[in-house]
Amino acid sequence: MTKKNILTILLDSIFIITFNIVFFINLKENQLASVWICYGFLHFAYLMVLLTPIIESKEYLSKLSTYSISIMYFIIEIVFMLVVLFIANICSTILIISVQVVFSAIYLVLLISNLLANDAIANNQVRHKIENDFIKKSSAKLKYIESIISNEKLKEKINNLYYTVHTSPTKTCNEVSVYEEKIDSLICNLENIVSENDEIKISEQIIEIEKLINKRNFILKSK
Repeated sequence: MTKKNILTILLDSIFIITFNIVFFINLKENQLASVWICYGFLHFAYLMVLLTPIIESKEYLSKLSTYSISIMYFIIEIVFMLVVLFIANICSTILIISVQVVFSAIYLVLLISNLLANDAIANNQVRHKIENDFIKKSSAKLKYIESIISNEKLKEKINNLYYTVHTSPTKTCNEVSVYEEKIDSLICNLENIVSENDEIKISEQIIEIEKLINKRNFILKSK
């Protein structure tokens, strides 16, 4: 166990240890069941505060949003327990349990809904990154190939191909993945044959890439 982990555990334990020391020092022998019920729910709330950063995604803003829900629930539990300590004698145990169940149910609904929403956002971000990667990488490769060609006629052809790729739809799907793999392979091959300075061979490769990118784009636009 690292020093950081040990310090984190100690930091997380400060509140719960302090609370329990104060609670049991002031505990009355005839403490009502309603107080013990609140005691249990408060510990559950604190446990969720500790677990939330673990069960949430790695995105900071998402984690912060979900964490605030757990913090709010924990604060509500602290306030409610303080209230119960003063009014326990005039409140029924059933009422206390009912209120606690409602608090917990609302909290869990908000927490789970937020987790689901954040997962959907995270998945969309991953998908969007994957979709953008093909166009960005292909465009960058073509721009590089254009920069190392001295033949102005070929340079113009590659620039036109670059524009076609760069303005292509960023979205993707399983149907076009085979074309994208082939396009990527042909662009890499184009970079290799550029050094041969064979205008006919390079032109044929450009035409082949352009056919595939147009086919890919047609499939995507027709969906």
